Amino acid sequence: MSDPNSDRRAHERINHTIEFEGFQNEPNTVARMVASNLSIGGVYCTSCTDFPEMTRLGVRMSLPHNGNLEVEAVVVRRRELPSPSGGDDRYELALFFISITPEQKALLSGYLQATKAPQKPEN
Repeated sequence: MSDPNSDRRAHERINHTIEFEGFQNEPNTVARMVASNLSIGGVYCTSCTDFPEMTRLGVRMSLPHNGNLEVEAVVVRRRELPSPSGGDDRYELALFFISITPEQKALLSGYLQATKAPQKPEN
């Protein structure tokens, strides 16, 4: 019997902050998003634009030193964040990549490996 509290994700998540765009063509919506963790399988982020669960989005990321990544994703979890100051609404979104090519996986994997590698001190 497996532990119900164990992490069931197929891909290692890297705690990393990166800004990116989520977009829909119909209706034409582009949202600035900020990732808090990222994996080959998806991204957990915050957004000022609400996207309901099961919404298909394009995801566009500029990965420093690795190039641009554009994949399709679906919102698998959504939670509204309370605004303590009464400001703009924010949403936590879990996005699952539903169309990612082997080349895109390699690009993202290289970026994730470089991100989690220990930084060498400068002399």
